Amino acid sequence: MNEKELTDRIKNAIILLQDGHSFKVGDLTFGSDNKNNFFVSGWAESYDLKNISKTRALNELNETKELFSKMLSASPDLRKFIKDRNIEYSVSYNYGMGSLELCREKNGNIEWTTELNDN
Repeated sequence: MNEKELTDRIKNAIILLQDGHSFKVGDLTFGSDNKNNFFVSGWAESYDLKNISKTRALNELNETKELFSKMLSASPDLRKFIKDRNIEYSVSYNYGMGSLELCREKNGNIEWTTELNDN
C-alpha cells in the first residue's frame, strides 16, 4: 500500500472509529471504545499456536508498535485522532474461524492473556 492509499484508509478508519467500530488498516486493526482509549492490534504469523512463544509474541508486539509508529508519521489525521488517548497494543493469533489474543501492552506493562512457552 502506498502512502496515499494508507492515508486515505486511515481517514476512513477514523470515521468508523468515531462510531465505535474497528477498522483494519494494512496489517493492523484499530479500535476505540470512547474518547480515552485507542486499540492497535497486530497478528502473530504462525499456522499453529504451539509454535508461538512469549519471545515471538513480544517480537510481534514490537513490530506492531513500529508499524503503528510509521502510520502515525504518515498521517496527521491519525496523530490528531489519538491525541490525549491511552494507546493499548495487542497481538492475537488467527486460528481461521476466529482469533485469540496472546498479549497486550497498556501503559508500558505487558499482560499475557494466553499461556505461551517461555522460549
